[in-house]
Formats: sequence, C-alpha cells, structure tokens
Amino acid sequence: MTAPTDGRPVRALTVDDLEDLAVGARVLAAGTEESAYHVALDWAAAELAAHGPVPLLPADRLPGTGLCVAVTLAGASAALAEHLPTGEEPVRAVRAVERIAGRSAEAVVPLNAAAENALIALATAARCGLPLVDGDGCGRVLPLLEQTLFTLAGVAPAPLALATPSGDVVAVESARGRVEDLVRPLVLASGGWAVAAAYPMDGARLASCLVPGTVSRAVAAGAATGRTRFAPWRPRSLCRGRIVAVEQSAGAYENPAAGPVSIPPDGPAGGPAGAAPAGMLDGPPDSVSLPSRPTSVLVEEDEGLRRRFRLEAHNEILLVLADGAPAASLPDQILMLSGTDRRVLDVERAMPGTAVEVVVIEAPAAWYTPEGRALARTGSGGTR
Repeated sequence: MTAPTDGRPVRALTVDDLEDLAVGARVLAAGTEESAYHVALDWAAAELAAHGPVPLLPADRLPGTGLCVAVTLAGASAALAEHLPTGEEPVRAVRAVERIAGRSAEAVVPLNAAAENALIALATAARCGLPLVDGDGCGRVLPLLEQTLFTLAGVAPAPLALATPSGDVVAVESARGRVEDLVRPLVLASGGWAVAAAYPMDGARLASCLVPGTVSRAVAAGAATGRTRFAPWRPRSLCRGRIVAVEQSAGAYENPAAGPVSIPPDGPAGGPAGAAPAGMLDGPPDSVSLPSRPTSVLVEEDEGLRRRFRLEAHNEILLVLADGAPAASLPDQILMLSGTDRRVLDVERAMPGTAVEVVVIEAPAAWYTPEGRALARTGSGGTR
C-alpha cells in the first residue's frame, strides 16, 4: 500500500472502520438501494481483507501529491446488485486514465462520499494500493458526473474511463458539457452501472477545490448514534409530521393551485433562507435530462403551526414550500428522515401515513455562487 512519504503519520482505514464508514456515508444519501449498498460494503470489505489498510490522506498533504483520480459509481445503484462486480472494475478504470495521462496515479478521491460511492472509492484505493483522499468533489449529493466543485474550479471530468462488470473499458475524451450525454448511453449498454475514474489532476489543484474531511466525517457519524449522527453537518429541522399525499409526474414542477411557482432569485447566500434561484422550477433544459422522475410529497406538520409542507423532487428534493412559502431549496441538501429510525428516505418510495422529519443541511459555500447554483440546477455551469 502506497503511503505519503514526508514522514508524518496518517490515519489508515481498516476493516474495523468499514462499518462506521458505511453507516456514516448513508447520512446524506437518499434513495440508497439496500441490496446494492450491501454489495458495495462486501466489496470494500473483501478488498481491505485482501490488500490491507488504506492510508487516509488529509487535504494538507495533497500539495506534494502527483496525479489524483476521482472515482464514482456511474449509473443506477440498483443495477449493481443485479450485475455483480468482478472486483477488477476500479483498477481497470484507473489504469485507463493513467494510460491517457501518461503517468501513474498517486491517490484516489471519492467524487462524493455518500453511500456506495464512499465504499467503492475505498475499494478502489485498496485494490490499486493507493491512499484515499479525505474529502470529495461535492460535499453533498448530485446526480450528474459534471455536477461537482471540480467543474466549478475549471477542472474537466474528462479524460475519464468507464469499467463495466462485463469486462469492457471505455475511455472518454470530450469537451466540457458533453460528458453526461456520452457516458449515460454507454452505462446503459453495459448493464446499468460502471465504475468511472475521472477528473485527473495534481494534488495541489485538488487541494484548491476539494471539500475536505468528508470521509473522516462519515466515519465519525457512523460511530455516533441517534440524533448525534447528523451533528457534524449541523442540520436544521423544518418540520415533523406525516406524509399525506404523494404525486409523481413527467412534467415540470407546478403548484396545482397557482400554476408555475415563481420564486425570487436571491438565495441563502444573500436573500431569505431557502429562496430558490430564478427559473429553477421550470425544470432542467432539454439538453440535460436528469435520471429519475419528478415527485411531489405533501407532509402535514404534527405540532406547532400545523403547516403543510410540499416537497418537490427530481432525483433529490429540490424545493420545500411551507403553506406555499419557500422554506428551503437547492443547493441546500434537503432530506426526509424516517420518524422511527432517522434513516434518509427516498422520495420516490414515500408512502402516505409515514412519519417523517424534514431537515436541511447547508451545502459548501461554492454551491451558493451564481455559477454554483446554475451547475446544481442544470448540470451545466460557467465552465461548460
């Protein structure tokens, strides 16, 4: 296992840390497939058992590091349980990027540190004999490969490589803004998922755009219990209540009583908390189709003002209205938690009668810039 060579000790992730990482990585993840989650957990456990502990590289050690490669699961997590991994996918993807870059990788970084992605990044680091960077490229969860703080910093996701469970390796070199359009059909043709190695960059560049500490934060959250599990993210509770209605559609988000919702463009960075960027509710442009489908969830508050909260979601919760007034919106991370065990619930599987709590976690500051808001909303930012 390659470790930093400047003489300072670093923490190593072992099999004993794996369960805590796995539990903590689910804190920000909505829509986790149980079967896929356990496949990724078993995969990471097998790699750690075979290859030993993985050094966890803190952000302040990155400036002396060479090529770093971001790793993520591309495609549907449910497909991971249907087409089981061989274990070779991560190393094939990383080696393909190394061939394009003309040099060897020195560290692996999770594209985001949520659910299967954190575990697959750890499995990749173990299999490749590389340290895992303590941080990620999002600081929250977004559905598209290009929706990262790396993109905001001007780092292109390509060249990238996809490695499939069928043994295929596909390298993609593309102008910015075309990656998602190219990758998604390839993933579908490969059985629904692949390991993607992307955003190759030097450690110094990575240090300038990384969200630091997210892996160790996930480990700490997994070791905690109850409400303290969310404490590192300082969540803000919007309401506690029960789901009274769920509606799914294929169209744009609308308030059925008032037509399309119009919200001032000022957001949490400079305007009222939870205000959405202008045009957000018109839906993404035709050129960037999000996976999943639009869903609306109506929650009736159990206490206090007994307001009705409407949650508008497409792959994640984008907007919360309290009695018609905006209460939170993208780029905030908005989560619907089970009222019984505080697990994050998938809005597409919400059922009337379920007791829930709706909480908001503030995203990293860069997501609240005009460019960050545009990227979070559509998948295309100022670097496109």
